[in-house]
Amino acid sequence: MVPSLILAFACFALVKFGITQWRAIWISSSNQPLSDSLRVETGIDGEAIGSRDFRSLLDLCDQLSPGLKKTSPWLREVSIYYRAVAKLEQAFRLKVPSISTWANREMQVCSRYVAVLLDQSLSMNLDRQLAGRTN
Repeated sequence: MVPSLILAFACFALVKFGITQWRAIWISSSNQPLSDSLRVETGIDGEAIGSRDFRSLLDLCDQLSPGLKKTSPWLREVSIYYRAVAKLEQAFRLKVPSISTWANREMQVCSRYVAVLLDQSLSMNLDRQLAGRTN
């Protein structure tokens, strides 16, 4: 009985650590500064990215960097997380405003993460174009 409890606790702790590590990775990525090239290319100001911009940013990814969804780390998982948090926010918007506030912050971080990925992709594409011209 005691070994089963220890195993269950260890599994729970491992899963919790994994989720925390995953969130730390994409939250730290979303805190990266956005370049001016993103604003010039897309018309999006990095400071004005809100919780509801996620879908439009994903659409921009499809238009400007079609392979980004397949090659970028964690984008699919962040999309799933965003949809789950959006449903949670919608369910508790009127009943529990504190959950709604938390959900909006999480959704904004997700949107910002996509903007950072798009910015990095656009910067790499620009670098490749410039390198191709000089050679």
